[in-house]
Amino acid sequence: MASAQALASTALACTFWVDRDEKKPHIRVYYQGSNFSVHEVKWDNGAWKPGSQPVFTLDSRSPLAAIAYPGDDDDNIIPPANPAIHIYYIDHSGSSPQIKDWVKSEGTDVWSYNGIVPTFHLSPISALAATEYSDPFIRLYYQDTSGCIRECRWSSETRKWTDGADSIISRGQPFLGTPIGADTDNTHDSGVVTVAWLDQNQKLAGASVENDQDDPSYCYPLVLPDCPASKSGSITVAMWSEDKIHIYYDGDNDGIQKIEKKIEKTKEQIPPSSAKWSGPINSFTGDITNPNIDGQGALASAAFSPGNAGDHVGSVFYQPVGNNNIVEVLL
Repeated sequence: MASAQALASTALACTFWVDRDEKKPHIRVYYQGSNFSVHEVKWDNGAWKPGSQPVFTLDSRSPLAAIAYPGDDDDNIIPPANPAIHIYYIDHSGSSPQIKDWVKSEGTDVWSYNGIVPTFHLSPISALAATEYSDPFIRLYYQDTSGCIRECRWSSETRKWTDGADSIISRGQPFLGTPIGADTDNTHDSGVVTVAWLDQNQKLAGASVENDQDDPSYCYPLVLPDCPASKSGSITVAMWSEDKIHIYYDGDNDGIQKIEKKIEKTKEQIPPSSAKWSGPINSFTGDITNPNIDGQGALASAAFSPGNAGDHVGSVFYQPVGNNNIVEVLL
């Protein structure tokens, strides 16, 4: 990808879309630079633009989450070529942590502060994940002080956030300070979101969250393989459909591992409900991570839409330990 000089152990956020105008793919990757400013790297129609641009400055390190917003026209659930983009982060400057929103206006490169996302007992060491789909709806995931993973909901109809008080999506006890990853299908037409985190034993856990308008979510625990993970690592979800999902995470040994959900190919036709999780698989190995050591860089990913990616189906972005570069691995 384009040259990026990131803060060591920076957070990463990524958003991918195929624009509704010319049907061209776009990626935006966000990270923090040396002065805590949030930088943007652009990929349009198969090519990275040189360098990066600072978009706003924070006072300290923060988790990041980003979504491309399609606009408020009910007839268009797909973003334009230059859409509004929201970046969410956690502000620790006050007496209690707050999730805040910066937004780039549609058709411009102008960023502005967009307010506070209400939360319910937000943990000061919470991670963040965000998705957008359909109406449009925005879903934001965070951890509360008791360890539960909660979902904030926003729709273009109400133009208001819920705080997650009625939307606990985790079952059992997640690891306090767990990374969180989330994604929805890359057509942005489905209300099903895959969310992943670590349980109290530092093993991969998650839920399939089915959203119905602004009602509290229906969520179902994911039945995942036994996957020990690094307590100081991160998680990213790449979701093409309900039947094709990859979850990448920092393993407890070395390197980045993944599990995947897919339909097993046989001579007989298998219904979609037969898609199964498999793994873990050593996805990338080598001098990538130091397991269970604080200060690792984050993971981010993009699941490409069919017909718009050439020979590749997605990208995973990560920062090698002790390095200020960001690396892209094509899937």
